[in-house]
Amino acid sequence: MNLSVVGLGIVSKIGDVADIEKLLTAQNQLKTGDILTDSSLVLDTPEDFKFPGGLLRRINHFAKLSLVSACRAIKDSEMDYTEKKFGIIQGSVYGPIVAGLKAFDELIDFGDNQLSPTNFSGSVFNTAATYLSLALNIQGATLSHTSGLDTLYNSLLTAALWLETGEMDYVIVGVGDEYTNYFDCQGSKGSAQLEILPTAEGWTTFILGKSDKAKYGKVTAELMSGLPNCKNQKNIYSVWHEQRIIAEFSKHAADNQGCFPALLRGSYPSGTAFDLALALICAKTKIFPVGNCLTGSYQMVTMAAADQINCYSIAENHQLVNYQVLT
Repeated sequence: MNLSVVGLGIVSKIGDVADIEKLLTAQNQLKTGDILTDSSLVLDTPEDFKFPGGLLRRINHFAKLSLVSACRAIKDSEMDYTEKKFGIIQGSVYGPIVAGLKAFDELIDFGDNQLSPTNFSGSVFNTAATYLSLALNIQGATLSHTSGLDTLYNSLLTAALWLETGEMDYVIVGVGDEYTNYFDCQGSKGSAQLEILPTAEGWTTFILGKSDKAKYGKVTAELMSGLPNCKNQKNIYSVWHEQRIIAEFSKHAADNQGCFPALLRGSYPSGTAFDLALALICAKTKIFPVGNCLTGSYQMVTMAAADQINCYSIAENHQLVNYQVLT
């Protein structure tokens, strides 16, 4: 896998790509206590995209996260998506869980003859990819991907296959999850773990190609059995309420001047996509946030020419994934 990243779009508590770049280049210590709240994000649809009439009246919050993120990525890439063969991959660890629970509640309470068509259609796992295809009139291959903590990794593998075979010129890969209080680690309220990783939501979209002209560099990924010894590296550690691994990640981060982006984005199942985007932005700006996961603060440092950025995340079957950014 060797993917060129030509555009990024982020929906997060801290903002989009430009907001993160501004934060990094401010060169100040950042404390995140006022950034994060436990709630859904308020989303405004970009006015410079012309969507089919009526589409936005039916779209639910889950699909809107995907759509707004994708529009931001397309604008960031400065590409005309109508002139090339574009594919769509939309991944989510849990999918449209809110609409799904509403549909199940209606089915239990009222029976199938009074089930809301809006909630039912919104509960289908390909709802984000479908709305994105309809909104942008993209007729290429479209895939919805849900494979637990492997969702980002498998989505990137699929994109690499499409690009390698020439099936697509570019692939829009979006990965995210919506907020629900079911993610609030019920029963562990007040724990240090939950305070470090407040529950949130977000969506990250990558415009990927094979070209050497990569705005943010290239990404490779490999499965690993454990964290390696590091030299000349700036490491990002991606977790989501994972008590098994946070102690190991914390020690490795302290030894290697690492960063826990959960303090920036909050905690949601597919937050690794945000963390990889942050790694790409850091590679572009040459500024890296060295974080303290206990105090909730970051110190911005300038990267040396030899520094390499890795993003370590949890995968299924007790493995790790190392996403490496090549500049």
